[in-house]
Amino acid sequence: MHILVLGLNHKTSPLNIREKFYIPEEKMDFLISQLKKEGLKEIVILSTCNRTEFYVFSENPGRDLEVLKDSLVGLLKVEEGWIKEYMYVLLDEDGFRHLLMVASGLDSMVVGEPQILGQVKEAYRIATFNNSTGFLSNKIFHKAFQVAKRVRTETKVGYNPLSISSMAVEMAKRIFGNLSQKKVMAVGAGEMAKIALKNLKKEGIEKVYVVNRTFANAKKLAEEIVGEARPFSDIERLLLEVDLVLTSTGAEDFVIKKDDVVKAMRQRKFKPLFIIDIAVPRDVEPSANDIENVYLYNIDDLKELSHKHLIDRLKEAEKAKEIVETEVKKLPALLRQIDTKPLIMHMIDHAERIRKAELKKMLSKMKNIDDSTYRSLDQLTRSLVNKIIHPHIELVKKEGTYEVVEIMKKLFQFEDFNERENKSRDEG
Repeated sequence: MHILVLGLNHKTSPLNIREKFYIPEEKMDFLISQLKKEGLKEIVILSTCNRTEFYVFSENPGRDLEVLKDSLVGLLKVEEGWIKEYMYVLLDEDGFRHLLMVASGLDSMVVGEPQILGQVKEAYRIATFNNSTGFLSNKIFHKAFQVAKRVRTETKVGYNPLSISSMAVEMAKRIFGNLSQKKVMAVGAGEMAKIALKNLKKEGIEKVYVVNRTFANAKKLAEEIVGEARPFSDIERLLLEVDLVLTSTGAEDFVIKKDDVVKAMRQRKFKPLFIIDIAVPRDVEPSANDIENVYLYNIDDLKELSHKHLIDRLKEAEKAKEIVETEVKKLPALLRQIDTKPLIMHMIDHAERIRKAELKKMLSKMKNIDDSTYRSLDQLTRSLVNKIIHPHIELVKKEGTYEVVEIMKKLFQFEDFNERENKSRDEG
């Protein structure tokens, strides 16, 4: 089996390309089902504001890579040239190393940021729900979670953790200095909005409005951070009042268009308006930045801020990378392992069939046997068989490699092992 990674991120592609590849959660189930129909049985998809990556576990990575590329063009409606220009392909050790780096926050825009591990776990949960994980993908992702935990506990790479949301707040502080007399409208009531608003409240922001398409979600967040929930239809009205707009919805189209901002700025008499759009795809029409006294920042504009914090974390990141490399060296043995449960079950069944057949032959030659003697013979044959096959089963469990499995298949006459193994994977 091989590990194949196809992806793009904030290092390889600009925001206007990343948002084309972004896959919202509500579309994930459909996409996975379509890719499974194309023969990709084990696949996990990670899609965040800074990356979209496909983790494929395959016997034929060359074929599956081409299938995946063709599927992206057909399903996501992206251009083939974008895949060639912006996406990276990683195989086996490189792919495994990349997953460990991502899960540990070492590949993030803000090194050590804590949110990415939760996003990787959610991607794995969705894949598991859609039956697109298997023996190897389960092992690899659980190993990634273990390594991420080690990085957190054994290094200080996540000390004083930062995130996209906290960087947005730092941007606001740079813009305004003192936030105590400022008003903010948050469009979106998700996790990023919650983190940002809690940090803004700590900085003494005067007034917080929370706007969301689902008013109940806006109300819930507003109550949590002591703000005011407003209906989605109030966005244009609030643009007249606030100093700062923070957007982080999952909408596919622009939530705030240039015309909305033009109208608001006229009524504001062009009082400065700062907009921080940390959504992918973007919530605010980019051309709004051309309007006088409108200052629009997107997620890529936070890169400059993140570099300042990067220097402080580089030493700890090097320690974390040593942990990653230690695990990468163990990958060849991991890739050679397979799901041995079907083989072990066959070994037990095979031995039991022989035992029963031989016991039946022996009993047919014995006359007038009582129940006590039968039970003794039955127990004796069971004990003998178990003692004979036990070392073989333990060897399979301990090694679990293709080489060991091949020997056991021949030894236990398991010609149809591959067929049964595939059936077990399909059902699992």
